[in-house]
Parts: sequence; structure tokens; C-alpha cells
Amino acid sequence: MRGMLPVAGVDGCRAGWLVVHGGRAAVCTDFAEVLTTLPDDAVVAVDMPIGLVDEHEPGGRAVDRAARARLGAKRSSVFSPPPRCALGARTLPDARRRGGRITLQTLYLLPRIEDVDRVMTPELQRRVFEVHPELSFAAMNGGQPVLSPKRTPSGSVHRRALLDRSGTAVPERPPGAAPDDLLDACALVWSARRIARGDACRIPDDPAFDARGLRMELRW
Repeated sequence: MRGMLPVAGVDGCRAGWLVVHGGRAAVCTDFAEVLTTLPDDAVVAVDMPIGLVDEHEPGGRAVDRAARARLGAKRSSVFSPPPRCALGARTLPDARRRGGRITLQTLYLLPRIEDVDRVMTPELQRRVFEVHPELSFAAMNGGQPVLSPKRTPSGSVHRRALLDRSGTAVPERPPGAAPDDLLDACALVWSARRIARGDACRIPDDPAFDARGLRMELRW
């Protein structure tokens, strides 16, 4: 992908999906709406799993394990997505009956994960990419993970400074989105630009595909 393609960063938030595009931020109710509000050729970076393993694997997908190794033990905010067998569960006992050994955090994210999974196709992966914002911030930070948690004052100040130095504007925050959601979405915009230029990083080098033909990878 070359040229000045439009880009967007998309992060889950309390009210649905926070979308940063064209210097503005807005909230959409579902992921299908996100894509319909963006140009058809937009390069989209989303902080949500794309591609799921069928059954439980310790540590999650290979890409999740690789991301944790890159961020390090002191800044490992990479959760393990649920296996596909757990989709549809709304309680931990139900998820376990289905074969998904998931955490409470993952359970709360299941509706968002299912929302993305319903929409994603191998063809869409030509322009819609899974991106973890902490990998983006680490790259802005000279390859060093940002150790201050993002919801602390120091963590917020550091991330805003990195965005400013990278030339990524932080727009006004819309209702229904938290301050850290906005900073994460802006970091995703930064990575989407790199993807559009063709100079983004990717892990793993040879990504696996899930049962639906979706690549399980991270770019930033």
C-alpha cells in the first residue's frame, strides 16, 4: 500500500468503538458501523484480536506470546484472546463448559471480540489490521516500552508527549470514551500511517491462519 491513503485508529470504549480519523474522534456503536463511516480505502488499525484459535492454548495465540516477549514482563498488557469455542459465552462457567479457560477481563471483552469477528474477512485484512497500542508507543519511545500505566497521570503525560513528537494530533475526546482510549486510538493512527506507507513492523514473520482464514498477526 503506497501513497497518502486515509487512515484510522479504532479502540473499544465504554460506548462502543472510538474512531480517530482525519483529526477528529467519534464513537460508533458497532464495528460494522465503524467501517461504513470510513472511506472504502482507509487503512484501519484496531486494538482487538483478529483471528482466533479453535481451542484453548496456554498463553494464547503465538502472536500474543510474541508481543508479551517484546514488551517485557514489566509492561505486558497483552491479554490472551478467547478460543473460538468460547464465543457466545457470557459467564465464566459457561465459557469453561465450552472449553474456553478465560479470565474475567477476557469475558468482558467477548462482545467486542465477537463484533469484530462477525465483520472480518481475509479480504478485509488487506486494509484492516490488529495493532496493540503499547507496541506503537514503544516504537515511538525508541523501542523501549512505556513503563508507566496508561491510566496514571505520568503514563498519560508520557504517551501524549510521544504522540506530539511523532506529529500525531490528539483530537477532542467525545462522550463515551475514556482519556486512555483516546490516546490508544491516536497511537493506532500512527501505526496505520506506517502500515499505509509499507514500513510497519509485524510479528510473527510467518503468521498462522485461523479456521476462517484470518491471519493472526500484529503490526505497528
